[in-house]
Amino acid sequence: MKLKTWLGVVFGLGAAVLGGSVAQADTDYDNALKSAPQGISLENIFTPGTTSNNQAAVVDTNTAGTQAAKVNNGKKQFGALWSTADNSFDLTKNETASMWLYFGNTGKKAADGMALVFQNDGAGLAASPAYGKTISGETLGVWGVDTDKKQSTADKLAASAIQNSWALEFDTHLNTSSNYSNAGDADSFDGKLKGPHLAHNYPGEVSTYQMVKASQLLPLPASGYYATQTHEGTIVGDYTLLSNGAWHHLTLDWDAATKQMTYTFNDKDPVTGNDQVGISETADLDLTKIDPDNSGEIRWGFTGATGDSYENNLVVMEKIPGLVNAKAHTTLTDLQTNQAIGNGDVLQGTHKFRLDYQLDYQDGKQSWKDIAAKIQLPTSLNYDQTATIRYQNGTTANVSLADMTDNQAAFTLGEALSTDNATATISFTGTAADVKAPVTVDASASSFTAVNGVVTTDTSVFTVNPTLELTLFSLSGSSVQVEPGEGATFKGLVVIPEGVNLTNTDMTVHPTLNGTAQDDFKIPAGDDNSSGRFNYTVTASQLKSGTNTLKLNVEDPYGNVSNTVTYTITVPGQLLFQQVSSKSSFEATSLTGATQKVKRTKDWQVEILDTREAGAEWSLQVAGTKFVTADGKDMAGSLYYYDSDQKSPVTSTPMTVMSGTSSDKDDVTDVVGGWDDEAGLVLEVDGDAVQGEYSASITWTLNNVP
Repeated sequence: MKLKTWLGVVFGLGAAVLGGSVAQADTDYDNALKSAPQGISLENIFTPGTTSNNQAAVVDTNTAGTQAAKVNNGKKQFGALWSTADNSFDLTKNETASMWLYFGNTGKKAADGMALVFQNDGAGLAASPAYGKTISGETLGVWGVDTDKKQSTADKLAASAIQNSWALEFDTHLNTSSNYSNAGDADSFDGKLKGPHLAHNYPGEVSTYQMVKASQLLPLPASGYYATQTHEGTIVGDYTLLSNGAWHHLTLDWDAATKQMTYTFNDKDPVTGNDQVGISETADLDLTKIDPDNSGEIRWGFTGATGDSYENNLVVMEKIPGLVNAKAHTTLTDLQTNQAIGNGDVLQGTHKFRLDYQLDYQDGKQSWKDIAAKIQLPTSLNYDQTATIRYQNGTTANVSLADMTDNQAAFTLGEALSTDNATATISFTGTAADVKAPVTVDASASSFTAVNGVVTTDTSVFTVNPTLELTLFSLSGSSVQVEPGEGATFKGLVVIPEGVNLTNTDMTVHPTLNGTAQDDFKIPAGDDNSSGRFNYTVTASQLKSGTNTLKLNVEDPYGNVSNTVTYTITVPGQLLFQQVSSKSSFEATSLTGATQKVKRTKDWQVEILDTREAGAEWSLQVAGTKFVTADGKDMAGSLYYYDSDQKSPVTSTPMTVMSGTSSDKDDVTDVVGGWDDEAGLVLEVDGDAVQGEYSASITWTLNNVP
């Protein structure tokens, strides 16, 4: 009696736990339908497979206009939903499909997953693995049935799968049994994989499977076979990868030219709907395996199978290939600078802006009509009361935003989009907020939904910077005069609005001298980092004679620029020798007994610098002593100044040899540079000259004339 009572208590507890599990699963199913992302109606798009054991169905969700494909939601189920005849996948054209997938919330206890399948099986809507009495969850409703441990080759296993097919599996449960006792249990496909995964291959191809022999020694020697499966394009994660209670976004891109299918998983945030990077793999498809008759079309859909465990498997479609091919994008424009604000860019506070959402219908079997716009507008922008919709056909419409809350605008477009009216642009205008510190504005996701297609788009991530009025003052007056060879220092003060947290080192000075930009610099901290005071020194080498114009403004880190201050620096003009050789010579010459000219060496240098105002005149004079030896003996010969064909003796009386006029530039006249061997100062030695070393003094005189 006690024993029976005790067993009854145990059984009762077991029933309570089991009942709780079912209740949890039902709650998960209900919550999945309540939280379903925005999708489309599946009416006339997907239809359940026609096998008698198929328990898949199209179900309504709590999201307006959205239906879900329920693939599995219980134990020992087979589920299959296939595209209708009018919605086959066109292998001859580039196609895109996007969808949301749900795999329950049971993590490590989840089983078994589902598969996205493309097939030209002769059974059509009745395509299914060749199950016996028991449905094998390992098959995910598409792979071969591994229940015969006597199979040493994969021929029959491949033949039991859906034929002429390619499948992308979402496997939540690892089937990794690898011993004799489990051979024939359909629990070994995943081999050495370490977690839930995505992978692809051809279910009906022998090469997809490998038969492994397993043996036992006791109690009697025996052997059997189990199968492993080749997983291509694998994406592996932990037990939160799939069955984590969240919807997962998938995008398929088919390139008809390269025959490549790219799948990108988790490329949208399930909470915000914002785009994210996701994980991508690309499959090279052999069309001879999935379209042997070269029809160019293929049926596609979703399959699943469960054993003793299960999860809720649901699919919400956003975009059906070929039905409506449309895209959306956003552009934010600063109307005061006419610049587009992209990711990471800055919009200045208080600036006028325009935010455009453009819808582009590209092609499709149907027009895109009754498009419900659900727009989440970015924050930190003050919007005007009316938005405008402009269609390609010239029609315009206004949308009132007077009752908008939480920056959410919802309305239905009045025009359908089609090849004849392919674009609609929804424009919002307004003014960026008057912020006192930078504000980063996150991306906002918006959707445009019709029964035959959903398109989403995100705004850029941008920053709203403060618009500040900066004022620059000169503490040095407006002008200064310095002597030649001296520099000049400008003292400035920049004033910022009260309540703004900026210091000296936040401010950049932009100087320009005589129209040429100089190196920018940060205002140093100094004793008081918030004083706004700074000095800027122009060196003597940077200044020209006459008037120099220094212009300065100051910029804060937010792009605000102060007024420009002009500071005039005057350097009086000069007339002077810039270079005069202290010692010059003539070449050593052999006396021949005849009169001869002696060439100059290259150590002669006379340069005149004139920095006076344009039009000022000058003259150059030369005078010299006789050439004598160290002991006072005169040289037989004379120094002459040759100008053209005329020569004049150089004597102690200054003689004008050159004149010039200043221009508006700092003029340098190279006197010697204009001489050749027969011009300028030339030494003539008489035939009766006596050997020796002679020297003389030459005096150059520069005159400011008149």
